[in-house]
Amino acid sequence: MNKNSSLWQRLKTAAADVLDFQSRVWVVNIRSSTFQDESFVVSEDSFNQPLQWMKKKQFDAEMLEKVEAMKVSQVLVFHIEDVRYRLLRVK
Repeated sequence: MNKNSSLWQRLKTAAADVLDFQSRVWVVNIRSSTFQDESFVVSEDSFNQPLQWMKKKQFDAEMLEKVEAMKVSQVLVFHIEDVRYRLLRVK
């Protein structure tokens, strides 16, 4: 019985992880110069894999780990070349 309970708990945790990945939302601000500053919403609803948008923007492994661990209302700032990415996790 304990073995089945453990298996069930692992399945529930795995399912929750998958559902969480597709429900995360960030407000992203990108600043590439004094005159170029844009903000928009990034939602994982349409992603094929976790952090797909960040990977396309060339976030390195350390950055991806930090984004993965973000809590709601947390803000992180990253610099890639001359571009500053400010991420606010809202969901």
